[in-house]
Amino acid sequence: MSVSVNNKNRLKAGVLKYAAVALLLVLAAVLLLLSLMPAPPLYPQYQQSGAYFAADGTLLSLRLAADQRYRLKVPLTDIAPSVQQATLLYEDRRFYQHPGLDLPAIGRAFWQGVIKGGRRQGASTLSMQLARLRFDLNTSHFGGKLQQLLLALYLEWHYSKDEILEAYFNYAPYGGNIEGVAAASLIYFGKEAKDLTVQQALALSVIPQNPNVRSPLSKNGAQQLELARQRLLALWLQHYPKQQASAARLALPLTFLHRTDLPFSAPHFVNQLQAKGLQQGRFYTSLQAEIQQAMQRQLSSYLRRHSDKGFNNASALLIKRSTMQVMAWLGSADFNNTAIAGQVDGVTAQRSPGSALKPFVYALALQQGLIHPLSLLNDLPRRFGSFNPENFDRQFAGPVTATEALINSRNLPAVQLQAGLTAPDFYHWLAASGVPLSHSAEYYGLALVLGGMELSMQQLVQLYAMLGNGGNWQELQWFADIKVQQARPVLTPEAAFLTLDMLRQHPKPQSVLLQQLTDTVPVAWKTGTSYAFRDAWAIALRGDYVLAVWLGNFDGSSNPNFIGRSAAGPLLFELLALLPQQTEAETALFTAAAELNVKKVALCSRSGDLPNKYCPHTREGWFIPGVSPIRMSDVHRAVPVYRATGLRACQPQPPQTELKVYEFWPSDIAAAFSQAGMILSSAPPYQQSCSGVPMLSVQAPQIRSPQPSLVYQLGKTLQQRQIALQASFDGAVTKAHWFIDNRYLGAVTPGETLLWQGEAGAFELKVVDDLGGVSSQKLITE
Repeated sequence: MSVSVNNKNRLKAGVLKYAAVALLLVLAAVLLLLSLMPAPPLYPQYQQSGAYFAADGTLLSLRLAADQRYRLKVPLTDIAPSVQQATLLYEDRRFYQHPGLDLPAIGRAFWQGVIKGGRRQGASTLSMQLARLRFDLNTSHFGGKLQQLLLALYLEWHYSKDEILEAYFNYAPYGGNIEGVAAASLIYFGKEAKDLTVQQALALSVIPQNPNVRSPLSKNGAQQLELARQRLLALWLQHYPKQQASAARLALPLTFLHRTDLPFSAPHFVNQLQAKGLQQGRFYTSLQAEIQQAMQRQLSSYLRRHSDKGFNNASALLIKRSTMQVMAWLGSADFNNTAIAGQVDGVTAQRSPGSALKPFVYALALQQGLIHPLSLLNDLPRRFGSFNPENFDRQFAGPVTATEALINSRNLPAVQLQAGLTAPDFYHWLAASGVPLSHSAEYYGLALVLGGMELSMQQLVQLYAMLGNGGNWQELQWFADIKVQQARPVLTPEAAFLTLDMLRQHPKPQSVLLQQLTDTVPVAWKTGTSYAFRDAWAIALRGDYVLAVWLGNFDGSSNPNFIGRSAAGPLLFELLALLPQQTEAETALFTAAAELNVKKVALCSRSGDLPNKYCPHTREGWFIPGVSPIRMSDVHRAVPVYRATGLRACQPQPPQTELKVYEFWPSDIAAAFSQAGMILSSAPPYQQSCSGVPMLSVQAPQIRSPQPSLVYQLGKTLQQRQIALQASFDGAVTKAHWFIDNRYLGAVTPGETLLWQGEAGAFELKVVDDLGGVSSQKLITE
């Protein structure tokens, strides 16, 4: 009986011997074949999550990969050594010695599980596990296991041990839909793999062996994970006895974060990056996490305090002007609030800017020599063809300086300036400055400067940053590493600086909360209110910051409280108060650089021109030499007045007469002063007729209506065919006469309108005043 058993054993051993030899020959042949094949790519179709970080390294958001898994690639050098050591200790201690197959381990497993029929033991190396994960193998049957062995050898032949270990860490499962040690460390511990502690390294190292059972995402899984971690800790202390002193600390239970604990900061900003195709891998942005959070809290607080006014939603964008880097991006008050459509991004949404575009019309007017900051502009009712603009308050201020007209947001002067712009006009300038418009210039007409178009907050911030960057327009920068970009000059540095200086004089909202800031820190800012109170805007430059805020509703519904100055202005300054002061940058922003072609001169306070000897008061004002329309003021004039009667004489006759100084304003400005309730120091009437005494008009008439750039469409009725003839005259003029093609039309006094019954054709229109002043222009009617 014993002989029979021995014979059977010898026969079995012989079969196994030949089978082993045959298997080795097959393996050798296959290995030779695989060695002749090209290296298989380690990461074909490897889909990564998007990990977005703030400038200080804080994780803003970790987004799912396209296959709905959290997966992030990481180089081996960025994985903590303790993670590598613990994984090798637990999974594959002879990793750096074997060729991909650990033959002693396979032999032990085969003998224990097959020959003796005992408990199965694992013998998979990390190379084999990588082969299974990389090639998506089913290793539950013999064929799959054999394929795994061969592909492990294939990988080992073509890649170094470090490359294989790195790939394993990038493929390894860590529970649920979490793959790769980088994603696992961010999700479970809120840190990068290079920053993991020994405790955390031990925990992560035991998960891949049984990720479903040991997943910390469930209570039972966390318990099984802790048991496995304690077993590995005991093994760890055997291999690294120097850490016995830390044994008690290492044995303490760990706290795991969950997927629901992942940060979701600046979601609109991250969405924009994803929309740009930046969806896989790590992205280290320029966003300032602390400022982003502080602004979000302050914005929410502001809306709560003013909820009684119907303020439910707002957006804000902050950039660093010198580098154009985005520092904070608040697309809405609450991304998850469906009641306000919070997922809409108010930073990129196209909205009417209201008066927020006015500074750029003034900048172009400065550049083209139409005005300087103290030029007098008329805030008076005026028609521009069929366009009849009004001011927000439906009042007219009369003559105002360009600076006053800008900071008080008067509509009439702005429209008048836009009408006078050429090469480029405002429409083409916007298109060259990153604001492409969807319709023709004729479609928008002169309503452009009043917000009769749409643009985004992002585009608006770029325009305002351009003012602080010497007239150079630039793209926004999204990342911590600055990308060198070519600036596009769209304004002269002089026009940009003067516009900025004008905006600096804009009075700030006053409150107890803002008093210290507004009293000490110079800010250039502007507001805007869109038609029908749908949008309230405020934009500011302070130091190296450019900040814009918007209040409104994404559905376009109106609210009479949506007024730029009273709704958006206070929020703007509350957010500015959160920002660190930059004393040097704040000073430099409003200091004219030495190379700028700008000068300050004394100007007559009343007229804004160079003072003549009769101007009683002056003030300093900027101008651009060779560009700005500076002339000698002729408003204040000395005229002879009879001492006895106080009436005006035609010529000086001392001692019967004396010279007294009076103001001689153009007729339209004089009328505006009168309409505004301002009393002028006007010259008295003549005591007698001055016929025969030569007198010249100091200022030629200026035709205000009709406009030379328009073609007038005549209506069908007599009233619709009438064209209003209006002109501004020198302050000394008493009567003027209108002619068309040398045909006399009638006489008017200054400030009077003459109505002409229009005829179709092309004509020369002329007006002559009683001091000899003449003005003419072409008139076309159809």
